[in-house]
Amino acid sequence: MEPVSRQKPGWLAATAAASLGLYLCLAVRYPLGPSLEDPRASWASQVDPTWQNAALHLVIYLGLTALYLAALRLLAPAQGGSETPARRPVPLIVIAWLACSGVLLFVAPAGESHDIFDYLFRGRMMVEYQSNPLAEIPDSFSLSTPYSRYLAWRKHVDTYGPIWEASSAAVAKGVHLLAARLGWWDESAAVCPKSPESCRLLIVYITSYRLLAISLTGLAAWLVASIVGRRRTGLVPLALAAWLWNPLTLMATALGGHNDAIMLALALLGWWLLQRQRPLWGVLALILAAHVKLTALIWLPACALWIVWRYGWRQALKIGVASAACALALSWLLYAPFGGWQTLPRMLQERSTFLANSPWEILQELLKETWGWQYWDAHRLATNLPNWLSLAGALLIPLWMFNFRPRRWRSAPATLEEAEHSLWRALAAVSMLCLLAGTFWFQHWYVLWALAPAVLLPEGQLTRAVLPWLALGALASNAAVSFYLSTLPKDAPDIWGATVSVAITWGPVALVATLRALAGRWRKRYRLVPAI
Repeated sequence: MEPVSRQKPGWLAATAAASLGLYLCLAVRYPLGPSLEDPRASWASQVDPTWQNAALHLVIYLGLTALYLAALRLLAPAQGGSETPARRPVPLIVIAWLACSGVLLFVAPAGESHDIFDYLFRGRMMVEYQSNPLAEIPDSFSLSTPYSRYLAWRKHVDTYGPIWEASSAAVAKGVHLLAARLGWWDESAAVCPKSPESCRLLIVYITSYRLLAISLTGLAAWLVASIVGRRRTGLVPLALAAWLWNPLTLMATALGGHNDAIMLALALLGWWLLQRQRPLWGVLALILAAHVKLTALIWLPACALWIVWRYGWRQALKIGVASAACALALSWLLYAPFGGWQTLPRMLQERSTFLANSPWEILQELLKETWGWQYWDAHRLATNLPNWLSLAGALLIPLWMFNFRPRRWRSAPATLEEAEHSLWRALAAVSMLCLLAGTFWFQHWYVLWALAPAVLLPEGQLTRAVLPWLALGALASNAAVSFYLSTLPKDAPDIWGATVSVAITWGPVALVATLRALAGRWRKRYRLVPAI
């Protein structure tokens, strides 16, 4: 029986319009063109770095979150209904998402992240200079190389897989062809920000990477709708809004252009295939996602154990052997043009030297400054311990949820729908554990790792009551730390910025959870007892 939606199209449209207005505020405050004058721009550097401007920025994020929660409430199913909800909200949801994405194309990316500048520089490395970003670093080029001054990662090889590198090269090649056809390709022009022509070309690059991320987000939305609609079509509008209207989704894709979009699209494709009883192809899709970012491997144990749970050990072993053989061959072919697998150790070693925006960075600083540990001893603990916690959680959570536990604690055999829901819950739980306990390097768009599986259960508390506030905290942390660091002296301890970042990221979730718990206790304590 399908639930009845309590949606009101007028209110939903008003919510979308108000959200669009807030994104327009960001476009007015942080315009793309002028931001390119400062290669090291941030949120704070694009306006006066005052607490009033910081507060206004955070109010915009709070407003977007409130409107997002209102939309989810409007689209949530009413209890006890028997009608099938209309699908009329779907076009409105998609159109509003496209409109908000279009506005964000005109917002400066430098405040959100400088990653997009690294993407386009390394894309140009492959297309214009025939260089390998998995083996060569940007510092091997001179500072006069176009757009090198905008880079964040100058002295390190790229941290992504060959699927992303090939996609990035395709974007760079497409921009070259388009610019040449428009007459905008001028190798003799001074590099941006010294010439308008070079800055115009830079805007084309930025927009192209953003459009790629927006397109992939749309593909992911189609997969979400297909997965959810296979069992309960009435929840499709809610699932789509939970994914497309989340402010973090919009900021990370239409503004930041992050390559997590392609990783998550491939991961969702894998889950879509698992739902349609194509386990071999589902595992291979997840392996391909790991060839964008290795992060996708956090979901592999849950998917593998789910296959064992559903198909039995014998069938799962056949699937495992076949998928391993295919995955090794695919991986070798994908890495071959980029120097083969020998490029991986250096990338992993370089990446593991950094801690940021996590409790583990705070722990490392405390071990060094308060307890007198040597730097590398503190660093190894602060990076290895979260890695082991993440690995343990990725194994133990699905083992418990898929009935690999003592017989007296096992649940009844699940129906196919219940089994699918168990998989989505396990994937979301693994993601949350990774964010909370297993990530020593945390960036705000990583919350999408939990959002992608969570929206497959759009009625769940994680989707409707936890992740909206975590997304707010992550976005607010990114902005607040930018303003906060602009006021700190250069010799301020690293622990200050890390503490502020962690507190703001997880503060809204903790506050809302505390308030909900207190409200529940209050209702229980003062519940009226009916007279006899």
